[in-house]
Amino acid sequence: MKRSQYRSGFTLLELLVVVGIIGVLIGLLLPAVQAAREAARRMSCSNNFRQIALGVSQYHDAFKHLPPHGTGTFSNANDPTNTNQFRLSYLVSITPFVGEVPVWEAISEKRFGSPPSDVNEQEGFDDMMGMGYVDMEMGGEEVMHPYPAMGPVPSMRSYEPWMHEVPVFRCPSDPGVGLPALGRTNYAACLGDAIEGLHEGLWRYEANQWAPSGRDQMRATGRGMFVPRMVTTFDDVTDGLATTIMLGEIATDLGDKDIRTTPSLQNGWAGGVLDNVQICRDQIDRTRPMFWDVASTVQLTANPAQGRGYRWADATALMTGFNTVLPPNRELCFGGDETTIGTLTLSSRHQGGAHIAMGDGSIRFITDSIECGNQSRTVQLNGKAELAPGSPSVFGLWGALGTRNQSELIGEEL
Repeated sequence: MKRSQYRSGFTLLELLVVVGIIGVLIGLLLPAVQAAREAARRMSCSNNFRQIALGVSQYHDAFKHLPPHGTGTFSNANDPTNTNQFRLSYLVSITPFVGEVPVWEAISEKRFGSPPSDVNEQEGFDDMMGMGYVDMEMGGEEVMHPYPAMGPVPSMRSYEPWMHEVPVFRCPSDPGVGLPALGRTNYAACLGDAIEGLHEGLWRYEANQWAPSGRDQMRATGRGMFVPRMVTTFDDVTDGLATTIMLGEIATDLGDKDIRTTPSLQNGWAGGVLDNVQICRDQIDRTRPMFWDVASTVQLTANPAQGRGYRWADATALMTGFNTVLPPNRELCFGGDETTIGTLTLSSRHQGGAHIAMGDGSIRFITDSIECGNQSRTVQLNGKAELAPGSPSVFGLWGALGTRNQSELIGEEL
């Protein structure tokens, strides 16, 4: 008899079973790996935030006041190439306190760079490529433009420091990068629980001159730790540093019409965002609740350079400010155009909330479900009753945390 030859190996059925088991294991493992990576990114985000909060405290120790939000150079000619039009954010002032001394030196000294080819301050565009021009009458040599100390308007692309991406100003969880933004940031100043007048602040450009004409308005609605174009100190925070928000996290725009990073515009003031902070809810896509419904009445910017967090050096509310009116990760709803203000929420790419930095430097994570009252109107200069200047916040715990001196009692753990 002939002995049969034995061949070792898997049958087709066994191979399919093994492949199926491997697929299941990968399916179980992949979310865990992604969660671990996000946990690491979130920790790094928190560490960057802690460094920024420490930088603000060190600045206060050195100069006895908080870094101004809305500061810089100005002239009655209001030339955006020769002054920064009082628009520098608090982040500019703290650069030497967060290990970015070269950035500060580049900004604080007069420098030559590529000339602006087409300054459009309203849109935030000028020289898209950041290139100089060549003067053929001078032998084909590149002509450089002299920029003043503290730089031109912070929307100018041809000024190299404004294009610089400062690592500590970014959260690793946010994927936004590159044009049409300049140097992005994920950390904004807390402007309090009001809206009216906070896109201009104390100093305003009116009748072709700069003047502190917003004084009465800021006394009424400048309720946050930072007041645009006005100096504040830790002594002004009578509610307590440990219970007052100093800074907050924001997601930067990805150009996808996200309600957190692209504002709905021209919703009006009286009868608009000042009287109904949820006026934009009907403009959200019901099938995709994190995006605007472009088929509705929503009006979005036509300028791709006007996205949330697009310019770390710019004190414009859309770029580096937020208020404690709506809870985190809600819609941006402006009364006017992109340079104005409205409901300006905290936001992030983390799951379920965003980071805040308290006045004492501690970093906390605020969830989207934080208690924020049920009011629809904000405190205003001519407000009455609970909306009068000096009144406690009408936006619950969230609003109370955003005010510095309204004497609210914080009785809940965050």
